[in-house]
Amino acid sequence: MKILMIDDEIMILTLFKDFMETFGHKVEIAIDGDTGLKKFKNTNFDLIVMDYRMHGKNGLQVSREMMNMDKNVKILFVSADSSVEKKAIEMGAVGFLLKPFYIDVLIREIERVGKA
Repeated sequence: MKILMIDDEIMILTLFKDFMETFGHKVEIAIDGDTGLKKFKNTNFDLIVMDYRMHGKNGLQVSREMMNMDKNVKILFVSADSSVEKKAIEMGAVGFLLKPFYIDVLIREIERVGKA
């Protein structure tokens, strides 16, 4: 699966990338929404894993732009802010994980989304 992860925490991005690549996934990372949007425009991803709170645009703003470009985009939100879960799902996100979470929960969610 080709995954783009957008988060403003470089350690989370690096750990996610390294871990998911050991399972055979191709992972690109972006440190903010604008960088994520640029990568999204130039590459077809199977899944976007995105934080809500980031520098510049928040995850909902970035999601809206992505969905305007590709109505079939699959976005999985990961955030410590539970108040955005309802908005994210209503907007069309395929899932929401509340930080912190165990990596096996993330893997199961990615597998679920990948089969959908």
